Amino acid sequence: MSVSIKEVASRAGVSISTVSRVINGSKKVSPLLKVKVERAISETNYSTNSIARGLKISKTKNIAVIITAISRTFFTDVLEGISKEAEEHGYSVVIAETYDSIEKEMYLVDYFVSQWVDGIILASSAYGNGLKVRKYLEGLDKLDKKGARIPVITLEYPINNKNVDAVAIDNEQAAYEAVTYLIRQIHCKNILHICIPFEHYLGQERMAGFKRALEENGLPFVQENVVECDYTSYSGYKAVKKIAGQRRDFDGIFCDNDQMAVGVLKACEELHIRIPEDVAIMGNDDVFVASVVSPSLSSIHVPKYEMGALAMKRLVEVLSAIEEGKKYPKRKVLLLQHQIIERESTVKDNRESLKYLFW
Repeated sequence: MSVSIKEVASRAGVSISTVSRVINGSKKVSPLLKVKVERAISETNYSTNSIARGLKISKTKNIAVIITAISRTFFTDVLEGISKEAEEHGYSVVIAETYDSIEKEMYLVDYFVSQWVDGIILASSAYGNGLKVRKYLEGLDKLDKKGARIPVITLEYPINNKNVDAVAIDNEQAAYEAVTYLIRQIHCKNILHICIPFEHYLGQERMAGFKRALEENGLPFVQENVVECDYTSYSGYKAVKKIAGQRRDFDGIFCDNDQMAVGVLKACEELHIRIPEDVAIMGNDDVFVASVVSPSLSSIHVPKYEMGALAMKRLVEVLSAIEEGKKYPKRKVLLLQHQIIERESTVKDNRESLKYLFW
């Protein structure tokens, strides 16, 4: 049963004219409304005549961006970088969320390939070594529409497929440097690790960096100092509340993202734990909120806008090669540089808005 534009508008909570403007690439639509409409189009499987025309010539000028969740502030700048680079090259961007469901991710990849995109930028939720996951990842370089390959560019880390491009940072090294900073510069001796799910590749990499920093600096790894959370501020808040209710022998906390770190800051405030006098806190990603919370949050700066823009730029390069009938480009893994930004959560009375530490 076909879906009408009226149903798409109702799903997105906007007018029919707004849906029409988004479909036709009008610049008179706010980014927020555009995201709502594109999400509604994806969720309702709506297909326009322009999309149908594009399929006939195997080129739609549409790019699918599949991420875990728009609510994760890390993706705000990433999506901006993708969108601006896409606009410069005449592409439209459709955004979909997986909410960390590998089943949803696989469905979305299949759906976009079969319907109306020329390429995919993917922040994958795939982790684990199950047969289903392995087969899915191995097949990402074999996606095609009417015989034309659909290229995939992954974000944050290279997936286990040697033929799929990636734009990433060295997550293991970044975590190592952050924890080493807490040990050598701030003189922390007992550091908590508030981490993202252990099964996720990013979680594994950051855990490896955490352990390496402890080992190289002569500190023991204590399993009880590691708390698995779910990316959210509330999970970081609960983790510290629970630990502090049992013991307060820790003097440093490394968080796998800034959202969890904000929750940690709130918990410490309620527990009358002084930051950084009693406990130093280091986040990861350096999202905007890190600079405006009080105390401001030291963090690992990840060039998020550049990550998105570079992913889109690489996708355009690959699509151009395909269109010109050239040999499919050799895989590239583009590693961006991270930096530690020192703020008030690790240094008392630090009034500098940004202080970059190079390693």
